[in-house]
Amino acid sequence: MRTKLHWGLSPIGVYAAPVYLALERGVFGAPGVTVEASDNITGADYTENLVASKYDMGHIGTPPLFAALARTGEYVIVGQAVMRQACFYVIAPPTVRSLRDLRGQVIALNKLRTCPHSIVRTLLREAGMAESDVTLRTLVDGWVINEAIGRGEVAAAVNWEPYVSQAERQYGWHVIGDGRTVIDPSNYGYLLYARRSLVAEEPNLARAMVQAYSAAVRYAMDHVDDAAATLYGRIPGIEPVDIDRGLRRDMAGWTWDTRLDPEFIDRVMAEMREQAVVSADFDVHLVLATP
Repeated sequence: MRTKLHWGLSPIGVYAAPVYLALERGVFGAPGVTVEASDNITGADYTENLVASKYDMGHIGTPPLFAALARTGEYVIVGQAVMRQACFYVIAPPTVRSLRDLRGQVIALNKLRTCPHSIVRTLLREAGMAESDVTLRTLVDGWVINEAIGRGEVAAAVNWEPYVSQAERQYGWHVIGDGRTVIDPSNYGYLLYARRSLVAEEPNLARAMVQAYSAAVRYAMDHVDDAAATLYGRIPGIEPVDIDRGLRRDMAGWTWDTRLDPEFIDRVMAEMREQAVVSADFDVHLVLATP
């Protein structure tokens, strides 16, 4: 039986708090197994790390996960992770109330053909606008998006926590679109994955880790201040007040229920095919496993 397990975390943000807190308290993992957790800089980096077979288990957003699953047979999905909603927010100056006020303007987002892109497209349709009515500028990282805001280079942005809270505090911007309600029912979320070989050869360990993850999320939700403190100093340029606010905002949509919802998976797959993250004939059932 293995004695060490490498856990992958999504790009640094509030969703790492449950794992950090559980590791700090010495309660994340299975008996006799040491867990090492690693952050990823961006979703694209995470995809490449999975293709390179770097992690044993972890949590990750659906687009970078399926981008990896389309390229490697090393991993399978073993459960739902902390968030099953679109955890991105459209933010703008206080003079902007909706996308109707942004015609001809620049909107920053991390990447095209992603959940933030879907949120913008949805809001544009609701406003009776076409995508060509705005200019979408891809900037990859949350901190880069906020720097562009500070320089006055964009009229609005799609970002995530704690960068949204930072933009509210630092620039006086506000949320004009919440992905959790814009995309409803959700076609985006976080999932748990594991090596296919781990599930086949050590199902008890895989099961114990899924249970430990669930317990970590539940504990963090019951100890918000402690969870927030584990993130202080980990995200360059982000103040504790931003983390506190961002964590509480996103935590309203968290879940510790790791059971997979077939309808949710179907919606995710429809979105992944529409975004061309996977091919039209990609069979999700081949990458689902219950340890």
